[in-house]
Amino acid sequence: MSHVLLGIGMLLGGIFVMRYGLKKALWHQLQAALARLTNTPWRGLVLGAVAAALLQSSTTVCLITIGLVGADYMTFRQALGIVLGANIGTCSTVQLVNMAVPLEYLLPLLLLSVLLCVFRKLRYVSLACAGLFGMLAGVDLLVTGISAMTQLQAMSQYLVLAREQPLYGIWGGVLATTVFQSSSAATALLMLMTDRGLVDITTAAYVVYGNNIGSCISSIVFSAAAPTAARQVALSHILLNVAGAAVFFPATGLLIAVAGWWATDFSSQVAAIHTIFNVLSSLLVLPFFNRFAGLILLLIPEPKARIK
Repeated sequence: MSHVLLGIGMLLGGIFVMRYGLKKALWHQLQAALARLTNTPWRGLVLGAVAAALLQSSTTVCLITIGLVGADYMTFRQALGIVLGANIGTCSTVQLVNMAVPLEYLLPLLLLSVLLCVFRKLRYVSLACAGLFGMLAGVDLLVTGISAMTQLQAMSQYLVLAREQPLYGIWGGVLATTVFQSSSAATALLMLMTDRGLVDITTAAYVVYGNNIGSCISSIVFSAAAPTAARQVALSHILLNVAGAAVFFPATGLLIAVAGWWATDFSSQVAAIHTIFNVLSSLLVLPFFNRFAGLILLLIPEPKARIK
């Protein structure tokens, strides 16, 4: 069990350190790009995807966007394109986690990255690299100890319930992402559990839906006391993921079949399910962009003083 706890700690710590380093290295450029280069939904989507891939967090991109909208640097419709793209960009972390790198290679690279942090010009890039190698080392430790999780009675009971009732899988995904504050970390743990046979692929698909819904919690909390436009952005984030789960729920069998064609091992199949879900959820909204925006404006109308 110690391997599991240490692995989870290194996985979460690695993700947050990598995110911090990338954010510090790219903050001003990304903030300026997000505020200026979102004239069309397609541009917003591409920029949101790139930003989420660089920052390794769709939630961080959504929080930045909410802040920019709240400060009147961009409109709600510009922000909506970024939200769609952020869901796609977050898939990069899951694909990175799926890389199998032996621990004996990762530890020297981690040490080298930490040592390079003393150089001012390389500080944040080295910090991001240290986070990446720490994250992968955490995954390697989890692989050796993940089977011990079934010894926990609560975990065993939950897995039985999740196999019988898909909604338990979805709620479990929401809870895991809320606790870890990272849908990528929750999905990474799920990938390892599925690969070891602790979770079947069907249950894993439902948990992925929940992981994505759980990633919206921070946006909701952050926007609670924010201006109207910022709350509209937060609502669009959660509606996108909830609607995506509702659309994919009856088609889970088809999604699993496509993932099985994509990859042979279960870990890669979970990564494929996560990627397909996020990419299609965003791309399917684009043709109905104006209607989706209209729905958000209907649910959270603009203040009368701003309606022209």
